[in-house]
Amino acid sequence: MAALSNLPLVAALGARDGLARLRGLDPDTVEIKWPNDVLVGGGKAVGILLESERLANGRQAVVIGCGVNVAHGPTQAPYQVATLRSAGVDASLDDVFFALASGMRQALDIWSSGRHFALIRERWLGHARGVGEPCRVNLPDGSAISGLLRDLDENGRLILELPGGELRLFSAGDLFLLPGAPNGRDGFAN
Repeated sequence: MAALSNLPLVAALGARDGLARLRGLDPDTVEIKWPNDVLVGGGKAVGILLESERLANGRQAVVIGCGVNVAHGPTQAPYQVATLRSAGVDASLDDVFFALASGMRQALDIWSSGRHFALIRERWLGHARGVGEPCRVNLPDGSAISGLLRDLDENGRLILELPGGELRLFSAGDLFLLPGAPNGRDGFAN
């Protein structure tokens, strides 16, 4: 149960790895934005939502839902949007689903109910967008905090460095990458 908080990162890595194998897509352009958005060429191409519920028999069920912009994406979004088609992928919906399911299965197998989250974290960071860059975290209570995205802790929480150097951990929120100024301007220490 304690490892369930890792699942958004596991799902993002699985979606990223699966879609990065699609023909026509440069795998280096497929990145992850904390906690579980998949970007293609810098635009959001995949959104992931997880829901969990305790079943009558006491077991915990988790559903991972993925929305993939295959040929179309939202036109009114507060961030850049991408589609697989615009990135050069000419695959059928079945091919996209198979790639997504295959990547997800592989990531879940590696994760192994939380036993190997350190490996998931390491691989997630290898494809992360924005590490060391200015960002803003919009929190569930409506407030927002800006700083530098520094890392993920051992549980997958975002480590944000505030302008004064204080480090804060976040386990929930929407991350927005901000245009940064070089050489530590804007009050951030690089």
